[in-house]
Amino acid sequence: MTRLDKALEEFADAADQWFEESPFIEEYYRFFQTFFEPARLRRAEWADIQKLGEHIHAFHSNTLAKSRAFGRPNYDLETYRASFYYIAHGEGSVEDRMRTFLTDDAHANKFLGASSVSEIFGQLNAERYVFHNLRDRKAAEYLGIEIDTAPGDDEARHFVKFNEAIQPVFDRYLQIVEPRTGLPIGLEVDQFFSWVYSKKLIEAPPPPTQQVWLIGAGHNGDAWPLFEQEGIAAIGFDDFGDLSGFSSLQEVLDHGTALNPGGPRPTHNSRACWEFLAAMQPGDLIFAKTGVRTILAYGTVKGEYRYASAASRFRNRRDVEWLGTGPWELPAEHKNGRLVTKTLTNLTRYPEYVAWLKQIVGIESVEPPSSAYLWLNCNPSLWRVSDCAIGTRETYTTHNEAGNKRRIYERFRAAQPGDLVLGYETSPVRRVTSKLKITRAVHQREEGESIEFEVVGHFERQPEWDDLRAHSDLQDCEPLKNNQGSLFSLTEGEYNAILDLAVDGPEPPPPEPYTVDDAMAGLFMNRRRFVSMLERLQAKHNIILQGPPGTGKTFVVERLAYALMEEKERDRVQMVQFHQSFSYEDFVRGYRPHPDGGFVLMDGIFLDFCRRAAADSSRPYVFIIDEINRGNLSKILGELMMLIEGDKRSPRYAMPLAYRREGERPFYVPENLYLVGMMNTADRSLALVDYALRRRFSFIDLEPAYGTSAFGTYLAEACLTGIDAHITERMLHLNTRIAEDSASLGPGFRIGHSFFCLDRDQWPIDEQRYERIIDTEIAPLLREYWFDNPKRAEQRIRDLRLPLDR
Repeated sequence: MTRLDKALEEFADAADQWFEESPFIEEYYRFFQTFFEPARLRRAEWADIQKLGEHIHAFHSNTLAKSRAFGRPNYDLETYRASFYYIAHGEGSVEDRMRTFLTDDAHANKFLGASSVSEIFGQLNAERYVFHNLRDRKAAEYLGIEIDTAPGDDEARHFVKFNEAIQPVFDRYLQIVEPRTGLPIGLEVDQFFSWVYSKKLIEAPPPPTQQVWLIGAGHNGDAWPLFEQEGIAAIGFDDFGDLSGFSSLQEVLDHGTALNPGGPRPTHNSRACWEFLAAMQPGDLIFAKTGVRTILAYGTVKGEYRYASAASRFRNRRDVEWLGTGPWELPAEHKNGRLVTKTLTNLTRYPEYVAWLKQIVGIESVEPPSSAYLWLNCNPSLWRVSDCAIGTRETYTTHNEAGNKRRIYERFRAAQPGDLVLGYETSPVRRVTSKLKITRAVHQREEGESIEFEVVGHFERQPEWDDLRAHSDLQDCEPLKNNQGSLFSLTEGEYNAILDLAVDGPEPPPPEPYTVDDAMAGLFMNRRRFVSMLERLQAKHNIILQGPPGTGKTFVVERLAYALMEEKERDRVQMVQFHQSFSYEDFVRGYRPHPDGGFVLMDGIFLDFCRRAAADSSRPYVFIIDEINRGNLSKILGELMMLIEGDKRSPRYAMPLAYRREGERPFYVPENLYLVGMMNTADRSLALVDYALRRRFSFIDLEPAYGTSAFGTYLAEACLTGIDAHITERMLHLNTRIAEDSASLGPGFRIGHSFFCLDRDQWPIDEQRYERIIDTEIAPLLREYWFDNPKRAEQRIRDLRLPLDR
């Protein structure tokens, strides 16, 4: 399940209450529709225009900005009328009108920033657009939505690109949440983003160990005697059958739809079945209700889901310890005086409401069971927990393939939902890589008796075995004393000691901001050329810089990477050099010798980098391949030949890897990963680049910089007087001769400027240093170029020598 779908499913439960608590949404929408009616705009007075400021969210947290924009008129009244009429009814696209309004001084744009203007356009075009502010951008970023921005995009372009990128959210919202208000879909999606921002990014509490549920006890409470007598909670929907056979909400929904062909989709009933099966956990607090005002009892869930096939009704059950019985009537005059009518509701996300219910029934809290601490061995040759996306749920069988109980079997039997687990990848990795949480205790599955856990996170700094063994607080740690087995017990102190090793240490300094201006310092090309290269990389995702030797390809590509990231962060840049022995097994995945004998399946450098990029999807990562045409590209890339395409960067195009681990999901290249190759056009030992690769990359030529003003300025500073002019004149002459030699050479063999780009501690370039460069670097290259015509080579070398009278 994607993060987007998961968030939408959570919002589906919260949406009714969210919209109920936000009546201003409809009020604001109606105001905008009325305010921008043509007839009203033409006769609007200053007091009417001030009301517009009262209905723009962007001003709610910035009273100073609102007072500047609407405290007193900054223009004559007719300018306001004409400007707002243009926004709503003028000619041109939304993008054109927004751009014109923001930039043209003829409009009343003073103190109206892009955020407030985007809100106006979002309200007026709410069937298609949402607002474009920090809250929406951060929410989209959290949901993994990439916005294809480019250097030079203005605010109007950002607004349109943002709304183009989020259109899939509209479709998924209609499928998963369904319309709740009768307002245009854009307003509901905008509120979904607000919910994501406030719940996932601002509050972002850790998932509670104890959830809180409200369950209906049959029709008019007629099931409560059964609940109380047998110590259970149950839902109806017996026609759905045994729920344990379902593995997703979608499967339950499809089954429910098939039960009633032609009828309405059973969204609420299906969700109740799925949550009763998969989300409810032992230790959760549960309230039983009847009608919309009566609480019958409260208690704690004691067991996993079970299907009572012999029962005449209410076969879908969980064991519950009912701790208190009522009934308790909710006061009608209270703002929360009505209970939700659904059969099953997860109240966990509404702590104030839960506190109020507890107050009604006279309890302060029902403590959840305390968490235990565990260590799980993960064999990387069979399965790598660090490959799993955060939020993934996995299972681990309690018996091995031979059917025998795993060592320390009692650890599996004792594991309970909420227990915290450290994932340790065994040899040859030998590191604690991940943090997990038990989500289901021992239960039967098709593959056998299993426990289930959720991947909570992966460690940036992963404690190694030797570091763990050396820690003074871990001398009696069970898995470190004897690591034969799968699941081990830890004390709270041991668990925290390992966490300290994983997260402690000095924080790395924040990355330096990096702009195009920073990139241009010392770069011998004009700004427009560099920005064009950057824009091409952003659009295509894959480029190759090609050029003669010495044109500074490596120098340029590093600056290109940092400019793309807008930060100088080396950890998000990876470089590798292809050669004829480089293989798919080195690049993607293959078998490597194991220290203990035999072979183990290990991931290559590109797969590791893709995993890092996917785990940090909001920021760009750059993978650089030097000498890309030196390798056997079909052999190295394999199925990546398709997956690296810019428009194939999504799970939709995922493919199984050539070397697959059992149960592993298909692989795809994340959208935030950019590939930059480098190629020397003078390497005549190489075959032409594969046409399939050429289609997937944009090729950009780098030229020698001799004769440019930027390089001339550098030479004047770095060389003794006269040598700078000699270098420029002689190298331009030499490159002309090389380019004209189309029979054996050509423009791709010219000599680049980087031969003369020396560090300041090697300045000045005097006669000796110049001659050394010619003798040891350029002359051997020229002799290689004209290996079949040594006289010509020597003549060209003599042409480069300094005059004897210097």
